[in-house]
Amino acid sequence: MNTWIWLAIIVFVLIVTVLVTIKVEKYKTIRKINYMFDAFEDGETNFKFRERDRLNKSLNRLRGIFEKQKIANEQESWNKLTRVLTHEIMNTLAPVVSLTDSLIKNEKIQEDEILKESLDIISDSSHHLIEFVNTYRQITGISRPARQKIDLKEIIGKTLKLNEQLLLEKNVNTTMKFPEEDVTVFADEIQLIQVIQNLIKNAWQAEAYNIEFNLKVLSDSTIVLWVKNDGKPIPVEAQEQIFIPFYTTKEDGTGIGLSVCRQIMRYHKGSIDLLRSNTTETVFELSFI
Repeated sequence: MNTWIWLAIIVFVLIVTVLVTIKVEKYKTIRKINYMFDAFEDGETNFKFRERDRLNKSLNRLRGIFEKQKIANEQESWNKLTRVLTHEIMNTLAPVVSLTDSLIKNEKIQEDEILKESLDIISDSSHHLIEFVNTYRQITGISRPARQKIDLKEIIGKTLKLNEQLLLEKNVNTTMKFPEEDVTVFADEIQLIQVIQNLIKNAWQAEAYNIEFNLKVLSDSTIVLWVKNDGKPIPVEAQEQIFIPFYTTKEDGTGIGLSVCRQIMRYHKGSIDLLRSNTTETVFELSFI
């Protein structure tokens, strides 16, 4: 058979192969995008594509954006409801507490042991409830960050300096793995110090001897900070609950520290997550987009 005919056949087969490949890939791409949109319409964001190519990475990033927005909207709705409820509770409790405390001081009531004991119980219960409501306000009352350009390395260093004496007393060593260049973010300095300080506190309360801060700037410009410690691990059954307000594994804990940290990070369009906690290390990840 003529060489030119063979060449024409080969070229034809190659063209058909390329066209079929393009069509198949286009079909796969459309299926992925439709699947993602169907999931968004159903309120589901807990899927993830294998990051084998750029498209999957982009879709996963888009999913992450939608998930953060969904969580932020839900959190804002809960915060508004909580603010209304706490306001009403405080308005109702305030006169009860004031009146009860005044009655307890009355001389005639002082002489009646049963009445005095009853008023003491009412007073103690009211004060505990007010304390509880005030604690809850710490979560919903976080102000919007006053953002400015700050160096994240300096913020970490400043926080460690504030905790230097405590870490020395607890015999805790700290190490920092930072890039050479400045790592700047637009953030509220005081709020970020609060987040990092809480992670330090959690580490020494878990009897950690070492805390490591590992800071990196990823290829997509996302800034990630990993905070590791070698303290006692968080129980497996508690690892998915630790960011829920008032959930705590400590006898004297309030359960609002990590909840506040997550709220602050959301206000900064970032996130904080527990990557792992085992007998070797506990690792928290903070990301700034």
